[in-house]
Amino acid sequence: MKPLQALGLRGARAAELVALGNRFPKQLPCRTFNIRHINKMATESTMAGESRKPAVPLQEVVPRDGSRDDVKVLPNDPDTLRLRVKSIANITPEEQQEFVFMMNRYGAAVLVQEEFDDGLQAYKTLDRWFGRCIPHDAMNEHGIVEINPAKPTSINTANPKKEHLPHTDDAYTDSPSAFLTLQCRQSAPSGGGESVLVSGADLVTALSNEELRTLMQPGMVSMGRRPAGDGSWMKVSSIPLFWVDKSSGWLQVRWRCNDGCLGDVAEEVKPSYEQMDAVARKEVHQLVVPLVPGEVLVMDNRAVAHGRRPYESDEPRVMWRKNYVGNGELAAQLTSGTCAAFSSMFDGLHSMFDPSSWDPSKIKL
Repeated sequence: MKPLQALGLRGARAAELVALGNRFPKQLPCRTFNIRHINKMATESTMAGESRKPAVPLQEVVPRDGSRDDVKVLPNDPDTLRLRVKSIANITPEEQQEFVFMMNRYGAAVLVQEEFDDGLQAYKTLDRWFGRCIPHDAMNEHGIVEINPAKPTSINTANPKKEHLPHTDDAYTDSPSAFLTLQCRQSAPSGGGESVLVSGADLVTALSNEELRTLMQPGMVSMGRRPAGDGSWMKVSSIPLFWVDKSSGWLQVRWRCNDGCLGDVAEEVKPSYEQMDAVARKEVHQLVVPLVPGEVLVMDNRAVAHGRRPYESDEPRVMWRKNYVGNGELAAQLTSGTCAAFSSMFDGLHSMFDPSSWDPSKIKL
């Protein structure tokens, strides 16, 4: 059997599961080990104990009032995210430091350059900042994926009249990007098509610590990619919805609203998922960010979800997307994730999942 530590289960939680495995050896043979089943048993066993602590609403742990400066929360005004520079390709050290501050404070920034160029020049800086790009089967030789309804890459980009609900990119992969860049090349002439951002902190605070505990296990929520052609499932991933980065100790978020690319949701987490889905859809939690040609929206892909408002299907709207691992020059200055998981309410919730080493064949779900 794969060691429980390799499944992101450690400390008291791992010991609890080992004890349960010893109590029920016949019911749980190694060849039919099921992580959902054993987690359910562990939860029921713990709930039966007298020392069980009551569930704590995470809105008490992850406040949005600014009292914790490590919690990334979007501003109320989209202009707060705008950083005006003369040229992204030739950005100054002072402008770079302002960008770092905004990313660590809000989880997003919009680079507004004075000079509109061919768009490729900006990637001289972005590639240097964020390092290796995340591959995509529709990317060009520069690593750019063009988002264009005239030649759509997914079922969501194929239908401009329908809003693209909030999600994090690469959620269908086993190692989602740390940083997402979206460059506007052509905006919808008659309006609409604005980007919509949602703080991951808002999704987290819709939960209790016990709900978060369950969602930090693999296999609770699966997400896939469905190309525009026939809408068939191309790739599906069931990595945790939340995990804590091993090196930084920050809580990471993977998200997708129920938009046609959501796969399976385990029964035990359906109420939790539906709570978060409702939050992501509410305008009170959404920041609408209009982009004009030449502007580049940069997001922490593990702290901020994004989507798009509807626009007329016969109008041109072109965006360039390029996502990154985050191992570039700014790796030591930028922290990916929604907040530091140092509160006592996160004790026992540290699913130290490592996306780069995830092997779904090791666990039967």
